[in-house]
Amino acid sequence: MRRMAWMLVLGCLTGCGNASSTKAAINSQSQNNASLQETVVPAEIEQLFARGELAQAVEALNALIEKKPRDAGLLSIRASAHHRLGQMERALSDIDRAIELNPNDAKHFNNRGFMRMGMEQFQAALVDFDKAIELAPRYKNAFNNRGLLFIAQKRFEDAIVQFNRAIEIDDQYLDAYNNRGFAETESGQAAKALDDFNVVIELNPKYVNAYNNRGLLLAQAGDYENALLDFTRAMMLDPMNPKYYEHRQEVYRKQGEYRKAMDDEKKYDWLVEYHLLTAEIAAATNPVDELIQRAEHFLEINDLDKAVDDLNRALSLDAKSSQALVIRAGIFLKQKSPATAQADAEAALAIAPSEQAYSILGDVFLGRGDYDRAIEYFARAHRIDESVADAYYGKSKLLESQGQSEQAKTNLEQALALDPDVERRLR
Repeated sequence: MRRMAWMLVLGCLTGCGNASSTKAAINSQSQNNASLQETVVPAEIEQLFARGELAQAVEALNALIEKKPRDAGLLSIRASAHHRLGQMERALSDIDRAIELNPNDAKHFNNRGFMRMGMEQFQAALVDFDKAIELAPRYKNAFNNRGLLFIAQKRFEDAIVQFNRAIEIDDQYLDAYNNRGFAETESGQAAKALDDFNVVIELNPKYVNAYNNRGLLLAQAGDYENALLDFTRAMMLDPMNPKYYEHRQEVYRKQGEYRKAMDDEKKYDWLVEYHLLTAEIAAATNPVDELIQRAEHFLEINDLDKAVDDLNRALSLDAKSSQALVIRAGIFLKQKSPATAQADAEAALAIAPSEQAYSILGDVFLGRGDYDRAIEYFARAHRIDESVADAYYGKSKLLESQGQSEQAKTNLEQALALDPDVERRLR
């Protein structure tokens, strides 16, 4: 799971990363959707990208490209989708074709270099960045990416020169400041690195990677308290990124705060699994099973709303998924919506038998005081626990109020056999 930070960064336009020996995150902007020659992204495809439905985006682009096979812009967009799916050969094939069709568009060379860099094809990537700059001498993103390439090769002084050039072109180019700070950190220029991270945060207090990088720099200097503050700020801005939890737990360990470190480690592991599931969803053309798995993953942290969102989407793809219906029924029950829980459980049972669905119906009818039906469904669920005891106890009290003492006694004995403490607990 843990690869070099610069390699993980290549998969994201806004900058993301993971652990390395330095555990520093650096930004890049290949700008696949914004370039020197602007490509207009069709609205439906833009929405698919925004939702992370990349396999569906590729399918939609296939249909468009079939009608317009010489549209370099569409090929570039599909290359971006393939790239984000990790389908590098297909991504390169598309961007190669885009370059054939429009060899004067600097962004295509920049993007191909970006992809090649992620594949560790360093020399070929450098040729592409050089060509992009030849076509557009003030193309700041190409200078930035060439700097990232030099970082990947541990040529930190050369990288700083590239970031300097990008900043000369645009003195508000925060990615270049942040990346230069990383290169300065690696080359032992801590004071300059700190200045660059401070500039980024001053210009954009929501620039998450600058907090992370500054936290790493402060932790190296032994300033653990301020490092923790920076990692926590990064978490608040980007709560689904595992790297901040990993970095913070390391500082907690250095402080001897082992319980806090363990909590962060658990959150890190949960987030890593979340991103794996999300990648599987993006790559699947009909991700019903994958969405159900992620919904169950959300339930591990009791995030009911996100779990329901995933189950709703799964059911929109397959309305007869009994598993999705049962899980959603259980969530509705937790959310105190027994009518919707009952509807989902009954719909699931109409598709396939399910002890979990019977169990949910038992809880629904127990909540309504319909003890006979609750007991019936609990029996079908092969369930023996306090709730079943409650149903028998409730029935015994009801029968007692109706003067049916013998039957009341039998049901009370059933309740006590299941839970000897039922009378005291319910009274």
